[in-house]
Amino acid sequence: MECRDRGVQVTCLAKRWSHHTTSGGYDRLAIAVGANIIKRESPKGTLSWVAQKVWRKYTRTSSYLIDYQFGDWLAEIGILTTNFLRSPDVLHVLYGDEQLDLLLRWRGLLRCPLVVSFHVPADRASHRFEVVHAGLGKKIDAAIVLARNEITRFEKWIGADKVVWVPHGIDTDRFRPGNRTPGDHRIRLLFVGDHMRDWNVIHRVIDEAHYFDLPVDFHVVTRDHFLFHFTGCSNVTYHSGISEAALIELYQQSDALLVPLINATANNAVLESLACGTPVISTLVGGIPDYVTNKCGWLFPKGEVDPIMSLIRQLSVNKAVTESRRSEARLQALRFDWREVAKRMSAVYSAVASGRSPMKAMSPFD
Repeated sequence: MECRDRGVQVTCLAKRWSHHTTSGGYDRLAIAVGANIIKRESPKGTLSWVAQKVWRKYTRTSSYLIDYQFGDWLAEIGILTTNFLRSPDVLHVLYGDEQLDLLLRWRGLLRCPLVVSFHVPADRASHRFEVVHAGLGKKIDAAIVLARNEITRFEKWIGADKVVWVPHGIDTDRFRPGNRTPGDHRIRLLFVGDHMRDWNVIHRVIDEAHYFDLPVDFHVVTRDHFLFHFTGCSNVTYHSGISEAALIELYQQSDALLVPLINATANNAVLESLACGTPVISTLVGGIPDYVTNKCGWLFPKGEVDPIMSLIRQLSVNKAVTESRRSEARLQALRFDWREVAKRMSAVYSAVASGRSPMKAMSPFD
């Protein structure tokens, strides 16, 4: 799994989202590149509780950072402190959208190049870099975006030749095709997740499939507090809090992943599905075309229901349409295996460590 660059010592400031699968999430990159990993810790005890209350009262980070907590602040303090004793060759903040504040404001105290990955679309970062952190983005040595269309948008804050697309990765050893159970004529469509999902579209698709009595079974995997979006949908089987193994089996046994989006850069569910050999039905927005092609799935205009319904009707009379894309889905996912992503990221590390442009160090992504 690891792809280590012995010549460049990298430290990654990482975190995990609770809804990520055990083998999923962007923090897997730190393991793949063989980095030293620093994670946010939640302090315990009465004094820590008081300190957090005081910190929350006087901080305003929630207006420009996502889920930036007291533990994130302490992690940044810790990095700045230990940096004076032993500085890595490169520091990589894996979630620049929610872990990066003091390291930008006090950039002069950091004695190594700073690499930052951004996961949200640029329009959600404009207030931060044009008002709160105005001008501070230029102090980042390399910005990693997860969608090609974000490069030019982030360049205005970070600088030309300093923003590069390195795709999100997937563990293709864990997420892989399984033995498919021979099915009947019915179609199984899987919906996974909640972040930036187009709830209106998915609900309308489910309702129309029920109204026209199409032979389609929908399986929905999401957190409990999002299940209200599917109230009254009798053709839906709900799953919440399931194990990673159970989720992988759902991917493997489904005919396609149906995940309408309002926006996105990368998407874990899309990559997990492709790795399991399951084609993807999604939306032509953001970075999704970087990951899903017409050989391994279908992308439709944002907010449109009719084209999706036309496809579902086609699948209902010819299941071979999805089967024909299963091998291509797996091949597409292999391009995003963490080992391949780590090779590209290592090129970025080597470039910034030697004072070169990360953009010029990038080879074409095949």
